[in-house]
Amino acid sequence: MEQEQNHIPAEPLIPHRRRMKLIDWVKRPTQDGLQAGTIVTEEWPLYDNGEVSSIICIELVAQAISALSTWRRGEGTEPRLGLLVGVKEAEFSKSTVPVGTRLHIQVNEVYHAADYAVFEGKVKSDLDSFCKVIIQAMEPGEEVLSNLKTRQRI
Repeated sequence: MEQEQNHIPAEPLIPHRRRMKLIDWVKRPTQDGLQAGTIVTEEWPLYDNGEVSSIICIELVAQAISALSTWRRGEGTEPRLGLLVGVKEAEFSKSTVPVGTRLHIQVNEVYHAADYAVFEGKVKSDLDSFCKVIIQAMEPGEEVLSNLKTRQRI
């Protein structure tokens, strides 16, 4: 994991663990966005023959949004479960990402209303651009989450 240039470890900021913890660090968080980074490994979901499908970029952006949400709530807060409720736009420049590629993720909030928000996300390496997406996300309260869990919707 990179620890240079004021990088903050992502793990305390996201609820994802084991194979689903994809981002390694974040930096330059602001109220409107942040940068995140990682290195693609063969342990990732969608791995096949030395590559992962570029569709994983949607999850990378979602995890960066989760990190931003936790950072906004302040030091010492726990990550909360959020819901990716829509992908308004997705443009993939490459179909796969090779294992070992260092990825940079940039997320910026477009707008929000209550617990619903829209974000623009970009995923690139030093050499290539992989994805640009517009994602709709929600961070519902505990009552809504409890209701969804009771109904086995999540």
